[in-house]
Amino acid sequence: MGIGYADEDPVTDRRYEALWVRSGIAPGRGWPDFRRLNSRRQQRAMCYSLCQVCGETVLQARADERTLHLLGGAEPIAEGETTAAPPVHPLCGVEALENCPPLQRGWAAALVEYVPLWGVAGVVHDPVTLEPLPAPEGRPGELQHVYVGDKTIRWTLASFTVVSLHGVTPVSRDQLYEMAQEEAQRPPVGEQPSPV
Repeated sequence: MGIGYADEDPVTDRRYEALWVRSGIAPGRGWPDFRRLNSRRQQRAMCYSLCQVCGETVLQARADERTLHLLGGAEPIAEGETTAAPPVHPLCGVEALENCPPLQRGWAAALVEYVPLWGVAGVVHDPVTLEPLPAPEGRPGELQHVYVGDKTIRWTLASFTVVSLHGVTPVSRDQLYEMAQEEAQRPPVGEQPSPV
């Protein structure tokens, strides 16, 4: 039991028992929209540890393989916190800080050691009326984080993959800009410096 499409494709429309919104993807076309994240691009970024800004892998950015996460809000990122925000490169994080209006109201960054799947972010529907249910302290139709083991996941129209953050080390503004400067000075991955 749960919500579904009349012409549902079990391979592309359902994951983790949730029904997923249908959205297109057109890499290399259009302009960045720092206020919104494409559902398919977000899923891919979470699955393969891709930067939410440039779409390239973040795993080779650091020797210790920790990933950088940048979240809106003034509160520091907590151990075990859940998020639908993919990781970022330091340079891309600085670009987001300078161009993303929500981040200009407040943000927190952290290096994270372990990022397991937690659930989905989506609109939960009432099993009887099929109307969107209000998010806690929110309005009907707002995205809620739903754990993969929660029975309401089959009544959720999911937009984003949600992970939990573990091994969290806070990153200050100065540290983020220093990391970005170091990244800018490194040769691209796979390119060796020429012998002197």
